[in-house]
Order: sequence, then structure tokens, then C-alpha cells
Amino acid sequence: MKKILIAVLVIVSSLSFGQVFFGNIHAHTSYSDGQGTPEEAFEHARNSGVVDIQAITDHDHDLNYPLPDGSWKLDRIIEMAEKYTVEGEFIAISGFEWTLTSRGHITIYNTSEWIDRSTTDLYDIYQWIVDRKATAQFCHPGKKYGDFFDFEYFPEVDLYINTIEVGNGAGANSNNVIKDEYFERYQRALNRGWHVGASANQDNHHKEWATANDARTAFVIDELTTEKVSEALKTRNIYATEDRDAFISFSTEGAKMGDVLYDIPEATLKVEYSDPGERTQRAYIYSNNGVMELNVSGDEWAIEIDVKNPLSYNWYFVKIDQIDGNEIVSSPIWFQSSTNKYLLNARTIDPRPVKGLPFDVGFDLINSLREDQVISVEVRSGESVVFTKKYDISAMTCLEITETFDTVDKDLDFYVDDELAFRVNVDFVSFTAHLDTSHENYFVSELKPLTDILMGLGGEVKPVIGELTEKTTFEGQVLILPLPDADTFMKDFMAISEEQIGFIVNYVEKGGLLVVVLAKKEITHPSVESYKLLFEKLPWSVELENGGRSVSGTSTGNLEIENGGGVVILSWDEATGKSAIDEETMGFIELKLGLK
Repeated sequence: MKKILIAVLVIVSSLSFGQVFFGNIHAHTSYSDGQGTPEEAFEHARNSGVVDIQAITDHDHDLNYPLPDGSWKLDRIIEMAEKYTVEGEFIAISGFEWTLTSRGHITIYNTSEWIDRSTTDLYDIYQWIVDRKATAQFCHPGKKYGDFFDFEYFPEVDLYINTIEVGNGAGANSNNVIKDEYFERYQRALNRGWHVGASANQDNHHKEWATANDARTAFVIDELTTEKVSEALKTRNIYATEDRDAFISFSTEGAKMGDVLYDIPEATLKVEYSDPGERTQRAYIYSNNGVMELNVSGDEWAIEIDVKNPLSYNWYFVKIDQIDGNEIVSSPIWFQSSTNKYLLNARTIDPRPVKGLPFDVGFDLINSLREDQVISVEVRSGESVVFTKKYDISAMTCLEITETFDTVDKDLDFYVDDELAFRVNVDFVSFTAHLDTSHENYFVSELKPLTDILMGLGGEVKPVIGELTEKTTFEGQVLILPLPDADTFMKDFMAISEEQIGFIVNYVEKGGLLVVVLAKKEITHPSVESYKLLFEKLPWSVELENGGRSVSGTSTGNLEIENGGGVVILSWDEATGKSAIDEETMGFIELKLGLK
């Protein structure tokens, strides 16, 4: 793991995290797909003595159906929340969950109306939230339910979606609700620009509201009131915990977890922990600049960490693993530029571009001001300027931008209006090879010796899944074409089409290197004729024989095209490592790839 440049000092002093109250802010009743009524749920949670705060968030589309007495379900949830709230003792919250699987699920709190998924898509619900200035939460983000188009960023919506579940689940006798997938999506949301705090909730569908397990959202507030709880949700002064009473504090001078600070290049972060009898196994500071393990132990400790904030957008949060396996995740503290203009999510579109060739770079350019802006972006490598351009960005807008760079410099620094915003280390490769697997020739594991050789030369090998297209072919410097598996059940898919023959020949003539792997077993199916046709179209006198097992008409198996590419023929044994590829062929491969 990349380390943050820090200095650490263990503090021998009393803890100072103030008051913490525990809640469960995602739960269901029979008003949607759960059990019981909201009245039963609030009463059960209040009488349990294990939470101070409980929300009921039944599904939006089920709220469309009135109760037998003609009243609306959300109105009854609001009524029950008001009935069971006792300021200073127990806070009940009304809400609903907007659910459009594949897009994502969102819980929305304290509104007097609802909207359902049948009339909205993701952008519609975002606008609905903004129009009502509602407080909302990203729920259980991931592959199953959706991750909000990879957390596409909207500065206006960011003002109101303030929370994200890093923990979700009500499994009996299981506190394991903080999943790797949710935790990864939490960091992804932060990196895209979202200001969201970490929560852990039970998402109850049975009559065990708050008591199903020990998962909690902890509220770092001075007193237990409706106003303070609502404010904490908006300002992200919360943390997620799988332990029902673990107390943590994460702060810096003038701020606590969930807060945003501006124009502070260096800071001292303070982490405090107390849970008598529950010792710490590991503790970490996570950041957009790396991850650092803290040197702490025991069931009560405090530590200070000096950090530098090199970029115009920096975040830090704490993760603590207890000895019993329970996890605790804090909300972040952000250190940002007061310009409110940011460049985030910079990356090469191809994760490993070929050195010496132009490559595409993507980044998000954010204007969080309420006026249109002209934003200057400059990319530098050391003292040299690689790229510069100005962009007109509307107020409260994030633009996803793609530009083409032509540089061999690997360390790229992105500046916004002359302020360092992002750093990218380009992972160049010498060439890209595509391994065709689309003609009943899925030999990825068998051909690993060949692909290992190519990677050892500095290349990257990508299997072609689906259809071999002209675009895919010409995107690489090497095309590996194994002849098909003679024993396949789908023999009609073995042949290469005349169109594919045409662009493969064109690819070789224009500089590509074609590596043909002869058949593992004699092909008796007529599809072998298509491979014979490919050989006929190439400018040489080589023919396939023995059902693709051997060739005739050449002594080396290599074809070099003047001012073009070349062809290499490997036997199955050579490609699979059962026999060595001769030095002449290896030299020819390196020559055609410009490596010698």
C-alpha cells in the first residue's frame, strides 16, 4: 500500500470525543416488503434500549397503495415518528427508499411526499431531491443493486446526498455488514467528488428493528434532539460500526469527521478510540493519497497524525478493526481549495497505454460555484508542459472530459488554474497483444507460456471476448490467432469470415504482427478452409496441412513484409511451452515490435 507522508505521535491523555448516539436509519415494515407496522417498529426500537435513533424507510412503489382506512402510508409513518419521538431520549425518523435496481437505491428522509421508481430514473430522483432540499443516503452500493453510474458526480446533488452505507444487513447473529464491495464503493464515491459520510444499517425486513444485530450508525452530536440528528445527517457527523457501543472520534483543529476545511496545506489529525474489553487489532487512515496503518493497540487509545494536503481536493477517514472481527469506519474530513474548482478522476482510458503512441486521458472537471467559469487545465511532467487547454464550465457542473496526449512521460501532474489538482502515474507497456478466443479457440490457460513470453517483453495480452472486429484488431500491435478446438460442440463458430480475413491481411500489411498458433488436434470440419484462405491471401507461399496441424512451403515459419508487419507460425507445442521457440523466431518477434 502507498504510504502517506506523516509523522505520528501517540498521545497519553483523556479521550475527548464528546457524546455519541447510536441509530439504525434504514428499515422496512409491512408497508412495503417487511413485517409489522411503523408503530410496532418504532415502539420495538425505543423499548429495546439498544438504539437512540430509528428510521422507517419503506419502498417508494409500495407507498402508492393507501391503507384500508384510506390514509397514505407515508403520512402514517410521519405520524408514528412524531408520536414515538421523545426529545433527549429517542428520535424516530420518517422516510422512504427509492429503489431502481441497476441504477441504485436511495433512502430519503423527512419529506412530506414521495415519488416512485415507475415515473423516475436516477437523474429524475436527483432533481426531485434537489428541488425539495431533501436529506438522502446512497444505499448498499454495488453490483447487485447499482452504483449510480459509477457515482457520476453532480455538485448540486452532492449538497443533499450526504451519507453512504458502508454496512448493510440484518442477518441473525451476524454483525458482518461492512462488506468489501460497499467499502470500495465508498472510496470510489469520495474520489468522484461526493461528500458522503459512512453509515451502517440493518435494512430490516423482519420484526427485529435495531435488534437483529449490532450494526449501527453512530451520531456524533452534543445532545439527542430531532434538530441535532437531522443536522448530523446533513453534515455527515456520523460513523459506521459493527459494534453496538464502540466510541471513536476523528478530528482536527476546528473540525470533526464529516466537516470540510479549506486552504489548509498541512494538518494534524487526531483519532481517539474507547470500547472497554474490545481491543483493537488494526487501525488505518485511508486517503486519496494512500493508506497508512496506525501503531495503536488496546481498548482505549488516542493518536495524532501530521498530514500534508498536496492537492486541491484531499480526504481522510479512519477504519478500525477490532480483535473480535467487528469493523468501524468513520466519515471523512476534507481539505479542499476555496476556489471550488477541481479536477478529479484523472486516468488513462486504456489502463496500460503503449509507450510512444498517442493515448486518451479522461478526467472530471468540476465547477462548484454558482457562476459560470473558464477553467484552465495544464498538465506538466517535471518542468515540461504536456497539455494545456481552457474550458467553459457552467455553474454547479461536472464535465467528464477525454483528451488525447502524445507523450512518453509517465509522471503527469494536472493543474487547475495553476493549482495542483491530481497526479497520474502512467503504466506504459511496450505493445498490446490481442488473443483471439472468439472462434471456439478459448485457450487462455493453455497459451499462458506464450503470453508470459510476450509480457516478459514488456507487452500486455488481452483476450478477445465476443467477436473479433477490425477495431479491436487494429488497437494492438500483435494479434494471436490460435486455430480452433477440433473437439468443440459449436463447430459452425470455428470459421473466420471473409471480412475478418480481409482486415487481418490489411492489419499485417500496415505493420501488425500476426502470430498463428497451429491446431492442437487435426481439424476435419470444413471451417479449416477459412484458415487456408487466410494463408492464401497473405503475400507468401505457405499452406496449411494436416487439418491445421502443420504448414508447408517455408523453412522458418516467419513472414516479414517490407515496410509492414509480419507473420509468425508457432506449433501447438511451442505456444504451450512443451517445446522451446527458437532464437530466430524470438529475434524476429522482437524486431517487428521494435524492441531490437
